[in-house]
Amino acid sequence: LGSSPVCAFATALATTRAGVAGRIGTRSLTSRAAAAFGIRSVGSHTNSVRHGITTNNHFTASHSSRRGMATDSSASSNNSAEFVTLAQPAPGSPFHYAFPVHSLAAAKDFYGSVLGCAEGRASEKWQDYSLHGHQIVCHWVGNDYRCVDYFNPVDGDEVPVPHVGLALTEEQFHELAQRVRDAGVSFIIEPHLRFKGQPGEQWTMFFKDPSGNNLEFKAMTTIENLFAKYNVVD
Repeated sequence: LGSSPVCAFATALATTRAGVAGRIGTRSLTSRAAAAFGIRSVGSHTNSVRHGITTNNHFTASHSSRRGMATDSSASSNNSAEFVTLAQPAPGSPFHYAFPVHSLAAAKDFYGSVLGCAEGRASEKWQDYSLHGHQIVCHWVGNDYRCVDYFNPVDGDEVPVPHVGLALTEEQFHELAQRVRDAGVSFIIEPHLRFKGQPGEQWTMFFKDPSGNNLEFKAMTTIENLFAKYNVVD
């Protein structure tokens, strides 16, 4: 009986159950121990948040939160890259906007120094920036490029189009307006309040980047009315 196929099957089944129980016990213990040290284990990923360091067994990355800066290194069998992360994405769905410039150096001084946008990826022909967590990309298209303007009346102003920008808080709006003034940048439309007393009442200002691209920054006095639907009489 000890050498029968039935006995062999029973022995194998007992061994399998013991192995499974051991793995379950180990996993449970590992999870409890990991939780005690701030380590999260999910499937084949292990992330450690101790001292701001993130590790993953598909890759290894180190994030330093010192002065709000994250540093990462990633390696694979084919390449290795080291990088720093100077800004975090805006909550929700950050927009991506790419536009032409005549000089990456002039764009860097304007978007980086004047507007205070953190830099992202770059090549010899383009540069990423974070505009309040949204991705804008300057693409060099030639030294002769300048934006061609069209104009449309809005509440008594001749508004240049195309233009792009952000809806800020009122505090952010006035801080940016002062920053632009201090840098000696000329306003196309001075900071002022438009649509006074209407649901769409807002602060607005327009100015250009060095390549002539138009920027508008605004601040709704009631942010919930950003998409208020009604007919505006110019």
